[in-house]
Amino acid sequence: MSEIYSNVLFGLNKVNGVKMTALGTRDGFLISEYENDDSEIMIHMAASMIQAAEKAANQLDKISPNRVIVDFKGEKLIAASAGPKAVISVMATQDASLDPIISELDRTVERIRNIM
Repeated sequence: MSEIYSNVLFGLNKVNGVKMTALGTRDGFLISEYENDDSEIMIHMAASMIQAAEKAANQLDKISPNRVIVDFKGEKLIAASAGPKAVISVMATQDASLDPIISELDRTVERIRNIM
Protein backbone atom coordinates (compact mmCIF):
# COMPACT_ATOMS: atom_id res chain seq x y z
CA MET A 1 0.00 0.00 0.00
CA SER A 2 2.82 2.43 0.75
CA GLU A 3 3.95 2.07 -2.88
CA ILE A 4 0.63 3.57 -4.00
CA TYR A 5 1.15 6.58 -1.75
CA SER A 6 4.74 6.97 -2.88
CA ASN A 7 3.58 7.00 -6.50
CA VAL A 8 1.13 9.77 -5.63
CA LEU A 9 4.00 11.79 -4.11
CA PHE A 10 6.12 11.32 -7.25
CA GLY A 11 4.84 14.48 -8.98
CA LEU A 12 5.40 16.56 -5.88
CA ASN A 13 8.97 15.30 -5.62
CA LYS A 14 9.65 16.50 -9.18
CA VAL A 15 8.70 20.16 -8.52
CA ASN A 16 11.70 22.48 -8.68
CA GLY A 17 13.00 23.26 -5.20
CA VAL A 18 11.47 20.22 -3.45
CA LYS A 19 14.17 18.32 -1.57
CA MET A 20 12.05 15.69 0.15
CA THR A 21 8.44 14.67 0.79
CA ALA A 22 6.81 12.34 3.26
CA LEU A 23 3.30 11.11 3.94
CA GLY A 24 2.20 10.06 7.37
CA THR A 25 -0.70 9.64 9.71
CA ARG A 26 -2.03 12.51 11.77
CA ASP A 27 -0.38 10.77 14.74
CA GLY A 28 3.02 11.17 13.08
CA PHE A 29 3.68 7.68 11.72
CA LEU A 30 5.33 7.40 8.32
CA ILE A 31 3.27 5.86 5.49
CA SER A 32 5.23 6.64 2.32
CA GLU A 33 8.29 4.80 1.04
CA TYR A 34 10.43 7.91 0.48
CA GLU A 35 12.21 7.18 3.71
CA ASN A 36 15.52 8.51 4.85
CA ASP A 37 16.85 9.55 8.22
CA ASP A 38 14.78 12.73 8.30
CA SER A 39 11.44 11.37 6.99
CA GLU A 40 10.09 10.31 10.38
CA ILE A 41 11.16 13.58 12.00
CA MET A 42 9.48 15.54 9.20
CA ILE A 43 6.21 13.65 9.65
CA HIS A 44 6.25 14.02 13.44
CA MET A 45 6.81 17.74 13.05
CA ALA A 46 4.19 18.11 10.30
CA ALA A 47 1.55 16.24 12.31
CA SER A 48 2.27 18.34 15.40
CA MET A 49 2.19 21.60 13.43
CA ILE A 50 -1.13 20.77 11.74
CA GLN A 51 -2.72 19.67 15.02
CA ALA A 52 -1.53 22.81 16.83
CA ALA A 53 -2.70 25.10 14.01
CA GLU A 54 -6.12 23.42 13.88
CA LYS A 55 -6.54 23.66 17.65
CA ALA A 56 -5.57 27.34 17.67
CA ALA A 57 -7.87 28.09 14.72
CA ASN A 58 -10.72 26.32 16.46
CA GLN A 59 -10.21 28.34 19.64
CA LEU A 60 -10.12 31.55 17.60
CA ASP A 61 -13.28 30.55 15.71
CA LYS A 62 -11.34 30.43 12.44
CA ILE A 63 -11.44 27.88 9.64
CA SER A 64 -8.77 25.21 9.98
CA PRO A 65 -5.65 25.93 7.92
CA ASN A 66 -4.85 23.99 4.77
CA ARG A 67 -1.13 24.11 5.44
CA VAL A 68 1.54 25.44 7.79
CA ILE A 69 4.93 26.71 6.60
CA VAL A 70 8.05 26.95 8.75
CA ASP A 71 10.99 28.90 7.39
CA PHE A 72 14.31 27.44 8.58
CA LYS A 73 17.74 28.73 7.73
CA GLY A 74 18.34 27.19 4.32
CA GLU A 75 15.02 25.31 4.00
CA LYS A 76 11.25 25.55 4.26
CA LEU A 77 9.02 22.88 5.75
CA ILE A 78 5.45 22.79 4.47
CA ALA A 79 2.94 20.65 6.34
CA ALA A 80 -0.48 20.01 4.84
CA SER A 81 -3.51 18.16 6.09
CA ALA A 82 -4.54 15.38 3.71
CA GLY A 83 -7.91 14.67 5.25
CA PRO A 84 -8.85 13.29 8.64
CA LYS A 85 -6.20 10.53 8.56
CA ALA A 86 -3.04 11.90 6.91
CA VAL A 87 -0.54 14.73 6.61
CA ILE A 88 1.99 15.51 3.90
CA SER A 89 5.34 17.08 4.66
CA VAL A 90 7.47 18.85 2.06
CA MET A 91 11.02 20.08 2.61
CA ALA A 92 11.98 22.76 0.08
CA THR A 93 15.09 24.79 -0.54
CA GLN A 94 15.18 28.30 0.89
CA ASP A 95 15.06 29.92 -2.55
CA ALA A 96 12.27 27.68 -3.88
CA SER A 97 9.22 29.34 -5.35
CA LEU A 98 6.31 28.27 -3.16
CA ASP A 99 3.53 28.82 -5.72
CA PRO A 100 4.29 25.76 -7.90
CA ILE A 101 5.04 23.65 -4.82
CA ILE A 102 1.76 24.57 -3.13
CA SER A 103 -0.16 24.07 -6.37
CA GLU A 104 1.18 20.52 -6.75
CA LEU A 105 0.79 19.92 -3.01
CA ASP A 106 -2.90 20.79 -3.25
CA ARG A 107 -3.33 18.30 -6.13
CA THR A 108 -1.46 15.65 -4.13
CA VAL A 109 -3.63 16.27 -1.07
CA GLU A 110 -6.76 15.66 -3.17
CA ARG A 111 -5.33 12.43 -4.54
CA ILE A 112 -4.50 11.20 -1.04
CA ARG A 113 -7.99 12.13 0.22
CA ASN A 114 -9.55 10.17 -2.65
CA ILE A 115 -7.44 7.09 -1.90
CA MET A 116 -8.14 7.13 1.83
